[in-house]
Amino acid sequence: MRIYAKDDMFIILSKAMDGLSMRHQIIADNIANVDTPGFKARDVCFEDQLRSAITRGNPGSAGVVIHKYPGKTRLDGNSVDIDMESAKMAETTVLYSAMSRLISERFSMLRTVITEGRR
Repeated sequence: MRIYAKDDMFIILSKAMDGLSMRHQIIADNIANVDTPGFKARDVCFEDQLRSAITRGNPGSAGVVIHKYPGKTRLDGNSVDIDMESAKMAETTVLYSAMSRLISERFSMLRTVITEGRR
């Protein structure tokens, strides 16, 4: 008999935040190397792996894949597009904030259930 309720939503949101955090780090690295000759921009993909893991019923098995971004290369061999990276950074920040808010609201609901609505 289980004494706790399995809540995959916390696992899913946590994995999504892990992927977004890694994406943020990779974007920051890309931006830092915008003037480095020969540097190839990288990107993070986790959405497909997370979706697949959820479908299999094991969201905790989702991973993150880092790959080189197949964008255009400048004459110096660098493939970082600062405008694209800035847009991805803004999108990642908004998504991370939304996931954080969802987790916070989920904990708030649990707190209400545990205290039976009392403060």
